[in-house]
Amino acid sequence: MHAFNTCMGSLMGHAWAKKIVKRSQKVVTSIRASHLPMHELSKIAKRMGITRMLITSNKTRFTSVHAMMESLVRLEPALTELAIKQPYLLTPKALALLTDDMFFLKLKKLCFLLEPFTLVIYAVQGNDTTAADVMRYWLLLAKHISKLPRDSVDADFKSHCFTAYNLRHDEMVSPLCQLALALHPLYSPAVLTGRVQWNEIRQTAGQLWQSRKHSKAECQQLLQVDMESYKLGDAPYNRLPVDGQLATLRLWWRGILHDYPQAQLPGLALLLLDIKPHAADPEKTFSLMGWFQSDRRNRLLNRTTTNLTMVKMHHTKAVDRYA
Repeated sequence: MHAFNTCMGSLMGHAWAKKIVKRSQKVVTSIRASHLPMHELSKIAKRMGITRMLITSNKTRFTSVHAMMESLVRLEPALTELAIKQPYLLTPKALALLTDDMFFLKLKKLCFLLEPFTLVIYAVQGNDTTAADVMRYWLLLAKHISKLPRDSVDADFKSHCFTAYNLRHDEMVSPLCQLALALHPLYSPAVLTGRVQWNEIRQTAGQLWQSRKHSKAECQQLLQVDMESYKLGDAPYNRLPVDGQLATLRLWWRGILHDYPQAQLPGLALLLLDIKPHAADPEKTFSLMGWFQSDRRNRLLNRTTTNLTMVKMHHTKAVDRYA
């Protein structure tokens, strides 16, 4: 998840994108600073059937910057009407930007580029995300960047997008992620093609299985029998799971392990499925603790903060479960 965030941050760090982000933040800040323009904008938006209002951004969360710019694009008709009919409610800089057609045009182009990054970052933080999904999402972003129309963004910025992506490519396309994607039966045909890539995947599988203290005979069974049968699509790997969901995938591998207990590949696949490729849950826990033990309330005992956090997390999960 860190690599997705840093790649998105690198894209917005270019001069072309940074200028658009800065101007967008000026517009949002100037309108939200006073209740009069916000009130009038809310009335106009409600009349036009627009329900969601302007969103502020957080400098440390790049997805919030994209959400802020998307709120401007969504409210473009209402903002334009406000600038035309009630310009006295806006600051001169905000008025100049809202009456500039090129501002919204560039804003839409940047939002189009950043939208897949935001969706991928939210998807990676899911409880059912696997290392194979991380690999799939990264390749999806590569396809999105490579197919940007020529006139969609500035040429220098487009070149910067390729550079920012390639800088993180080696980190994301790790041997572990390649192995996880290869052991996903729905995507393995697209991965197990080249001989060099297949040798790297086999080597990673052998090293990982050996690090789990398995015997030499079990490693040979994995590499020489199980993985070769899996690559060729022989039984019991010739059947496919119903879908690519984590629960179904885990049941699929467990079923093979139950029918063929001597096979080593199902154990390796289940090990990879148990790896969570993000730290969203611990970060959320630390944020909750920060809410409880703030600057104004800083004399709580450690066990009190821990108990409050546990109650809050249990309540949140209970609400989600019975909603």
